[in-house]
Amino acid sequence: MAARSMDHTQWLAKLVAFDTTSRNSNLELIHYCKDYLEGLGVKCTLLHNAERNKANLWATLPGDGGVTKGGIILSGHTDVVPVDGQKWDSDPFTLTERDGKLYGRGTSDMKGFVAVCMSLAPELLKMRRAKPIHFAWSYDEEVSCLGGMELAEYARDHDVRAEGCIIGEPTGMTVVIAHKGTSHFWVRVRGKAAHSSFALTGESCNANHRLRHKAHYEAARDCGGVPPERHPA
Repeated sequence: MAARSMDHTQWLAKLVAFDTTSRNSNLELIHYCKDYLEGLGVKCTLLHNAERNKANLWATLPGDGGVTKGGIILSGHTDVVPVDGQKWDSDPFTLTERDGKLYGRGTSDMKGFVAVCMSLAPELLKMRRAKPIHFAWSYDEEVSCLGGMELAEYARDHDVRAEGCIIGEPTGMTVVIAHKGTSHFWVRVRGKAAHSSFALTGESCNANHRLRHKAHYEAARDCGGVPPERHPA
């Protein structure tokens, strides 16, 4: 497909029109972006899920001299949450301008960011840049973040060595440097069994309670996180 320049609003209208609710495939949207970028001469890589009905897109806009290592990653997810049972004043999959705002499923979370990046691709390619810019569009962020994890593994395995990543989630144009996350632990406790009607007399029950709190605070300390009750938000 020959690359046809579009502004960010035109791109957003196109992206919103793809119903990429997480239960659906995102391949039509991903291939549209891939074809456009390849029309500009950008090398693209697709990372499919096991069922091959969804894919991530990794695209690198090289820096001066064709450098592809380092630089910055611009990342966004292409799936959206369902519209089932919601009352909309317009078709959620048709971009609609009303009172100076653009309405459509995913306009904010987060096809808007993808649209801006895609619309700027021609200009970014014309710029003199010492370092590359990587586009990383993922699938299934709304349900499992599986696509994002695969993109992170791709960057690691291909020694991308990016110096930073901007994830265009809606934050009211405020820079956010951290987000909630999870850690999983396997713990085996030996103790004294007790009937559920007298659970607190069992030693393992009390030990589990203490271990949960200990693991919570140690994980926050070791990983640089902040316990929820102490978060500035």
